[in-house]
Amino acid sequence: MWRDRRVIVTGGTAGFGLVLARHLAQAGARVVIVGRSAEGVRSAREACERAGESTISIHGITADLGRAGEGNRVAGETVRLLGGIDDLFCCVGRSGRVRILDATDDLLRDYLTANLFAATEITRAVADDVVAARGHVVFIGSLAGKVVTPFMGPYSVAKSALAAYADGVRIELAPRGGHVLLVSPGPIRRQADDPAVDRAAGRYAAEAAAAGLPPSAAVAGGTTSLKQLDPDRLAAQVLAACARQTCELVVPRKVGLLAGLIEWFPNWGRRLLDRATQARSR
Repeated sequence: MWRDRRVIVTGGTAGFGLVLARHLAQAGARVVIVGRSAEGVRSAREACERAGESTISIHGITADLGRAGEGNRVAGETVRLLGGIDDLFCCVGRSGRVRILDATDDLLRDYLTANLFAATEITRAVADDVVAARGHVVFIGSLAGKVVTPFMGPYSVAKSALAAYADGVRIELAPRGGHVLLVSPGPIRRQADDPAVDRAAGRYAAEAAAAGLPPSAAVAGGTTSLKQLDPDRLAAQVLAACARQTCELVVPRKVGLLAGLIEWFPNWGRRLLDRATQARSR
């Protein structure tokens, strides 16, 4: 279903965005990856080449999507490169470790810019094209947008906002033939050849130490005990969810069930969540 589709993958130069871009290219799509730096775009394409993958179908655009005008520019550049736009995968995001009461308004704005506003302008810019192509708009959210755990409050605020935005976009695009998918995954393992694997290692530990947080705050998923997801398996699940026209994909499913408990039985559900995180947050 992806052959010759013209796809934008924001945040596609590292992490899960790059994995998705590779899977789409392998499925026959023509892909534009968007990254904040020219070096990042170059490193991502070099990583594909080292892995023996052709980069003919993977183009790159340098843009800071948190800045006004950049989403529109990326859409225009993609039309110039590929002749049109059929699908959009929004993979830009920023996690971190901080106490919510230590988070200044400026810090909260930074989180919202990285996790929400980096998706909004480009979504508006491509919406009509995606509808015309009966395509997909995919937002990579987080379990943090469904359940709030210690020391990840600002990230949860931003990802919750992204989830609400995805629902709003779905309400407007679905009647016109566009498919909108929100992906809410737990922590995702970085691949060994990920261009950002070295600088990503230890980042949370440094943040936790600087904020005076316990060592448990630095683990994947914050203080929750979650196994890191296999990125290739998750990418396959995301593309399969697009084929099924699913509205949301939550991985692992057990956390989605917990989020449902919190929604239907707020006190009981939150007690279960607190029990799972209290011992590790001290």
